[in-house]
Amino acid sequence: MEFKFNSNIFKNSPEDQQRLYGDKYDPNKNYPMFTGTASIPKKELAALVDYFNGAMLTDLKHDDYLDDVVVPIKISGWQKESKSGKKFLSLAYAPDYKTMMAAKEAKEAAEIAAHQSTIDQDASNLAAATAGSVVETEQGDIF
Repeated sequence: MEFKFNSNIFKNSPEDQQRLYGDKYDPNKNYPMFTGTASIPKKELAALVDYFNGAMLTDLKHDDYLDDVVVPIKISGWQKESKSGKKFLSLAYAPDYKTMMAAKEAKEAAEIAAHQSTIDQDASNLAAATAGSVVETEQGDIF
């Protein structure tokens, strides 16, 4: 359920935007001042999905701006410089600790409940198969 992945955010000048958009560049359009890419390693995908699924089992907070419940992800950032000398913001993403712990708890509780349901179903099947009658075994002296 623990994951970690990174992204980089670069400030874009009008020249950068022309290079990025090529023939589709229109100087009259409002382009983003900052762009970048999140790089999620394949080995982190299962943990990320597990975190999201576990978080869905918890009491998530409602975000008034988005008007929806949200799954928090912790973000840390560092100012760095590329080999070509361009400054950028490097971001790292990880699970929100409280949400992750609540998700682990909720997942364990769901697994216990599913196991209990299986035990109850097995007992019900046994009762149905024996028509509810209890078979007594003879308890004789084995010596």
